[in-house]
Amino acid sequence: MQQPSNPRITRPRMLIEQTLSELSRFATAQEITDILRNRGTRIGTTTAYRNLQLMADQGKLDVIHLNGETLYRACIDHRHHHHIMCRGCGKTIEIEIPGLEQWIEQAAAKLHYINVTHELEIYGLCPRCARKAIEDTLNGDGQRDR
Repeated sequence: MQQPSNPRITRPRMLIEQTLSELSRFATAQEITDILRNRGTRIGTTTAYRNLQLMADQGKLDVIHLNGETLYRACIDHRHHHHIMCRGCGKTIEIEIPGLEQWIEQAAAKLHYINVTHELEIYGLCPRCARKAIEDTLNGDGQRDR
């Protein structure tokens, strides 16, 4: 028997979708499970992993792999896209890089590669975390609190 192409929406999936829609960053399955448990919802980590993978397979989530962990985020743009992520707070923004896709296709074709895919994630400090890092540096040197 074939699996339905659009599986029914379960309560755990709805709760996971809601939680991800409230976050402006990527989160691990464990983080999502912890958030739900703190809200009084009993959801198992295995259930969270299974639902997150299903949602990712359906294109509803962005997925990145960072330091050996899989992180998930509600997908806003369902086309191929890239992200810039704050190393401080984890805030993530979808970005478009004009000309990048064409450059990759041309570079791959020049090298006679076909069926080329890529992932590009950019990391830095958002303006808020950058200001905090500067303040922390100045406070650490004792220059600001004189």
